[in-house]
Amino acid sequence: MDFSLIFTILLIFLCTSLVGFVRSRFTDRCLQSFQGFQVSLCRTDGRQVWGRLDLNPGGIEITFPQRGSGEPRVKSTYLLYAGEYNLIQSIFRHADRLTEAEQARRSADIARSFHPGPGRRLRRRLWNFLGTATDSLREVLALVVGRVQKTQDRYVAAEGTDALTKLGGSVLTEVSSIHDPLLERQIGRQVVVEVIEGDEIHEHVGIFKEYSSDFLHLLDVEFPEPWTLDIAAGRPTEHAGVAATREGDVLKVSNRGGRPVLVVAVDSGDDERSVDALVPPGGTIDVPLAATGDKTRLRIQTIRDLDMIVPRSRAAVRNRAERDGDAGGESLWDVVFDLGMAIRGGTNAEQEERLRLRLEQDPADATAAAALGAVLLKRQDDAEAGRWLRAAYNARGSLPDGGRRVLMQLRELSRRLSQRGHDGAGERPLQEP
Repeated sequence: MDFSLIFTILLIFLCTSLVGFVRSRFTDRCLQSFQGFQVSLCRTDGRQVWGRLDLNPGGIEITFPQRGSGEPRVKSTYLLYAGEYNLIQSIFRHADRLTEAEQARRSADIARSFHPGPGRRLRRRLWNFLGTATDSLREVLALVVGRVQKTQDRYVAAEGTDALTKLGGSVLTEVSSIHDPLLERQIGRQVVVEVIEGDEIHEHVGIFKEYSSDFLHLLDVEFPEPWTLDIAAGRPTEHAGVAATREGDVLKVSNRGGRPVLVVAVDSGDDERSVDALVPPGGTIDVPLAATGDKTRLRIQTIRDLDMIVPRSRAAVRNRAERDGDAGGESLWDVVFDLGMAIRGGTNAEQEERLRLRLEQDPADATAAAALGAVLLKRQDDAEAGRWLRAAYNARGSLPDGGRRVLMQLRELSRRLSQRGHDGAGERPLQEP
């Protein structure tokens, strides 16, 4: 009887069982923080799912909130398999919507991450070691397996050597995560993360909590959340601290919250125009309307406090940020309401053409100059963008917000030019894979 063959089969069976056990127990350490919380999962195709996140090694299950007893429902959960993680644009947890119990769970999780105990610290160091030394350990494993084979009396059959080495490598790969010494130093610090959103790159500021082989996790991100307000003539409308009233051919927009609000665009009748005006806390702006239809639709962005998980394939930690209080509030809002950078060779050509036509007809149109400067800045045509933005700022008295948004964009332009002047080339933007 060939005992080496039987021993090899048993050893392969044990290694396979160990790999299966490891895979059944280990889940992504970023996604673990959102286990059991209500989250918004945003896909790259624009679809969004809201519900309670349940994590397992095979993927994510989102359980939809309970509806009223009289409402029929066919779908109650949404499944996203681990092989489909590339479809994730971002996962948000609304930190300002958590219950007291959820706040306590979140605080305890943050404390464990930023002030780990001896056991947790030792486990992380072991994982980091395995992540760094996985290739070397695979070679050691192959050497040990080969050494076990005796010349006259083999404990391991020759045919099983490669299988055992491969299985041992699988165990090491599953247990270890990708250790990144540069990211390890940023944990607990405030950072700026570049994220690919559609055809543009946007920046977000938050406290870096954790990373894994697939994801980055940030806390306390002040995120620009889009809203749409439908306003009827003579009927004041208020939502998320923003009040809007239509008076004839003028729309009055007031910010009753404690943070700035960005008025993106207004749609009145068949005409939609970019506004791109910043309303400070307690401030009011007047937006002229080009048409007098029954309804007016206002697109705005307000600031929400979010915890965010983004895939590493679409995001990168790019800068360490200033601590709260070290930088001016205007600099923070510059990042929150950033224009973004186009990554596919251009922005809306039709919009640019319309703006240039308006400026040909009326060179003193400050609103069109500001909008064209923003389009060019997004496309990274900084020289021409600067000319139009400065022209708009010189005529800021005719802008709805008095030039606040244009000044923000001029600061962004100045930062870009200073970076390029410092190193000769400037920072290279994140590229979509």
